Amino acid sequence: MKIKYIHIVLVLLFLIASTLPTKAQIGAEENVWDDVDFTDTALVASESFQNRMLEQLFNLTESGDMHRFDSLSMATIGNLLEKAKVNMRVYEYILVFMLNGYSNLGREQVVDYLLSYPMLFEGEIQVEEGMRLDSITEPYQKVRVGAKAPDFSGITIDGKPYRLYDSKAEKVIVVFWSTDCEYCHDFLVAIRKNLDLKSDFELVTFALAEDESDAIRSVKKMRLDGYHFYDDLRWESKPFLDYHITSTPTVFVLDKDRMIVCKPYDWYELKEWLK
Repeated sequence: MKIKYIHIVLVLLFLIASTLPTKAQIGAEENVWDDVDFTDTALVASESFQNRMLEQLFNLTESGDMHRFDSLSMATIGNLLEKAKVNMRVYEYILVFMLNGYSNLGREQVVDYLLSYPMLFEGEIQVEEGMRLDSITEPYQKVRVGAKAPDFSGITIDGKPYRLYDSKAEKVIVVFWSTDCEYCHDFLVAIRKNLDLKSDFELVTFALAEDESDAIRSVKKMRLDGYHFYDDLRWESKPFLDYHITSTPTVFVLDKDRMIVCKPYDWYELKEWLK
């Protein structure tokens, strides 16, 4: 997994938690945050507050039970944001922190929950504050499940022209990956071995690589059918920006209308969705 932003600590804590046999269960008790003054805007610069959020969220679940992890995470986040909404700058800080972290972890159910602005109800905030939240979450809203996927076009690494909206495929799997990411390779190979990429699905990938030749070598080694792209702009290339990519692999499954119908974290989640 390759990550663009600062939430490497969040991901590492998650990975450590998922390897332990069990974790102590911490519910969303109402008094967990009672000793915190959420009216104090200085919280947004407090390392101890950030560490406390991490500790609270990653002592939640048993190993491997990701549905339970999602449920407990949402309960804990809801309790935290209920208290934080007395200060919209603190609420906004927590929202952004959690969106970046859970997006990098591929926990789409939690991301969707965050995009609903938990614990905020009509009339509780000023219009300007609502517009500010909307501007922050807009990149996530554009690529959530149920949204229409951004179009893209270009020339593949083997010289083929391609445009997403012109494709006749019934389903398209779009993968953003890195050539130096072993987990990305495993995911792509599982897709190649288990799906019919000539009739049932069309595979489109965007590679982070040292250069185009590196991307070409990796695609050939994995024997991938489909359409494969590389851009020297890497994270700043248009597809990476349009799809708000902050970590690899990031995977989208699109239907015939190019609506995003699934954003699996790994092959097992994709397999479950296919059922």
